[in-house]
Amino acid sequence: MLLSWSTYVALGDSLTAGRGDEGRDGRPVGWAQRLADVLSVRTAVRCRLINLAVDGATVGQVLAKQLPAVAACRPDLVSVTVGMNDIRVRGFDELSFKADLGQLLETLAAAEATLLTCTLPDITAIMALSPDLAEVARDRLKLTSDIIREQAESYGARCLDAWAMPDVADPEFYAPDRVHLNSRGHQWMAAACADLLAPRSLAAR
Repeated sequence: MLLSWSTYVALGDSLTAGRGDEGRDGRPVGWAQRLADVLSVRTAVRCRLINLAVDGATVGQVLAKQLPAVAACRPDLVSVTVGMNDIRVRGFDELSFKADLGQLLETLAAAEATLLTCTLPDITAIMALSPDLAEVARDRLKLTSDIIREQAESYGARCLDAWAMPDVADPEFYAPDRVHLNSRGHQWMAAACADLLAPRSLAAR
């Protein structure tokens, strides 16, 4: 049976805030809004997005500043994208990241909404980094993705495994900084998440 979602709350960083995907009015659209639109069509139930994501947010900031607003929204779908800002800190602490992410997902799981998250893509091949920095970045991307994947499984979250997707590092999906997605990239991510939640084959039945 195909699920449907009417209230979708999106948490996270610039990826979910929609940076790089500006609409005609100059305001961000983003993959989360695009996902809500796709789900509305596939499930025949209007999916309303409440986007709490903020540029530059770390997992600790999502936990402290975004999570408290979720309960009042009474969502049946929640997404979380975190990690990219955490690994940029010189003293990145994997244990703290794991603990904070676990607390975040555990609290959200208690709300009995469908949970959605994603690993961090290996984009080191398209970034302007020295070989040494690229190696450090790749190690952190992989480590953080392993933690996200593990915690998602622990708390029953659907996880888009960007690390395992061969086209995730396609330069055509990224803004000139080679870190943030462009409009095409946001469309790609929305489609991938929609297929994970509500596959076309089921929606057609």
